[in-house]
Amino acid sequence: MATNPAGKGTKTIGINMKLEMAKELERRAASMQISTGAYCKIVLGEWIQSGKKLKLQEN
Repeated sequence: MATNPAGKGTKTIGINMKLEMAKELERRAASMQISTGAYCKIVLGEWIQSGKKLKLQEN
């Protein structure tokens, strides 16, 4: 069993997404000089803290 490098009480998740979206996330993270994972963590954290609901729909 592997240990999580982030420590206890954490969980690593992975997602697949369209290449265009992934490149945009990478571009924005690079502009802030942080990792893509750190950028996604910030964005998701702010959304969760906002308490706003996310509407899911097919395009």
